[in-house]
Amino acid sequence: MTEPVHVNEGEGDFLVVGELVLAGTGFRTDPGAHTEVQELFGIPVISLQLVDPRFYHLDTALAVLDDRTVAYYPEAFSPGSRGVLQRLFPDAVLASEADAVVLGLNAVSDGRHVVLPSAAVGLMEQLRERGYEPIGVDLSELLKAGGSVKCCTLEIRA
Repeated sequence: MTEPVHVNEGEGDFLVVGELVLAGTGFRTDPGAHTEVQELFGIPVISLQLVDPRFYHLDTALAVLDDRTVAYYPEAFSPGSRGVLQRLFPDAVLASEADAVVLGLNAVSDGRHVVLPSAAVGLMEQLRERGYEPIGVDLSELLKAGGSVKCCTLEIRA
């Protein structure tokens, strides 16, 4: 068993995309936790700086759609982090502010179906155009507490 030294917000600030871990920092997770995850699991960890307090966790500003594709709200990230995302995911779905503030990116995908807030209408249309099947759910009450779809899940990996 390994005890963390640095504060981390777990699934909120660590997202697995293929063979990478995207790791958010800026509001709740200490950047030192990124190094701990990389050392513990031996897989590349990409640090991403969040700069807009409305998007306090990585999973409020970025959604993993499949092993190669993400959706994100560019303005939630520092210029350097936006550059990293553009290089790693040139075909990413870019969310509008309107879709991001209803936590449309706090979504869950199995690679085809994407469960997201029904209020993220533009994002749902973009996903449909890319061949995904968006499934909108009304989580407007949970939004008042700062959460959405992904906040209602716990991923279990082998």
